[in-house]
Amino acid sequence: MDLRFIDIPKIENDIVLEDLAKDMLEADTSYENINVNGRPGQKQNGIDVYARLIDTSKWVGVQCKVRSTNKSFTKTELLSEVNQAKNFNPKISEYYLYTTLSRDNITQGFEREINDELTKEGSFKFQILFWEDIENKLRQKQFETVYYRYYHKYFRDNLVLGHAIGKLVNLELQFDGKSDTHCELIIGKIPRYKDDKGTSADYFRGTYFIVNLLDKKLEFFLKAHDSNKAVCFPLDIIHAFDNQIDCYRICKWLKEIDDIDNFIYNDKHNYTFSIPDQERWDYFKDEDE
Repeated sequence: MDLRFIDIPKIENDIVLEDLAKDMLEADTSYENINVNGRPGQKQNGIDVYARLIDTSKWVGVQCKVRSTNKSFTKTELLSEVNQAKNFNPKISEYYLYTTLSRDNITQGFEREINDELTKEGSFKFQILFWEDIENKLRQKQFETVYYRYYHKYFRDNLVLGHAIGKLVNLELQFDGKSDTHCELIIGKIPRYKDDKGTSADYFRGTYFIVNLLDKKLEFFLKAHDSNKAVCFPLDIIHAFDNQIDCYRICKWLKEIDDIDNFIYNDKHNYTFSIPDQERWDYFKDEDE
């Protein structure tokens, strides 16, 4: 799912934001030993969640602050958290403030000043993750499950709705690297759902389709039962493409895609596919025989 253009509502509860920060660290393969610091009522030294960097074994601290308004942090507020974090045991190398405050240049100015002071002291690095920064992280593929955990009601569930999913593709077909045919396609799928009712329309669930937009023709193909590759033969899609060698090349291109589902969901739209000239002549020779 492409989350780049989905608005992500701000979290309004400190505990939920703390849980979100912990889950995001757990989804990031850079960290290990991730945990909430203590329990409610215990002194936390300005750190709600801690983790250790796998590469360096150095510790990282996170403080979470829900901001009910977009009022800038004062330098005093920030220093209060930073100074507490200096007492964390063992010492941390990086300190992050996760906040629902929208990106704010006044707060950023204080952040830079404090970082200069910490550098002179030889202390940890300090960084504020404003809500836009958190949103951007949640939109990344590795945090998709975290996004779903906290915002599942905002997902448009195509499995339940029965929607077909597809993407536009510009495909340049080539012989020996020289383009000869431009194709404008839609490659898509009709998701399978456990509650299929067996109606005639549900018969097509679990199938994949290719639309030749230039000729306004559509055909179906399948996915292998033991892999994520397409199972497609020229006869499967011959009615969508009048030119036999184009049909052969497109079919071969589809079968070479490592993961047809990832292909459909990713953001790439322009592709080229080439076969050797000799393969073209061999193809027509086989057809003549």
